[in-house]
Amino acid sequence: MPFGNTHNKFKLNYKPEEEYPDLSKHNNHMAKVLTPDLYKKLRDKETPSGFTLDDVIQTGVDNP
Repeated sequence: MPFGNTHNKFKLNYKPEEEYPDLSKHNNHMAKVLTPDLYKKLRDKETPSGFTLDDVIQTGVDNP
């Protein structure tokens, strides 16, 4: 497989509240819709190729 996920599965040992990204200074759509409850609900899900929510939202976290 040429692409693989970059998410560190060991991070899943932390509570969702500890892992939820600080979006307080972000001005993008993700920051408006990604609530702590939604993050908690989706963070343990994985695509068939192994990507997690953290992998998918990384660009929105990196680019406020």
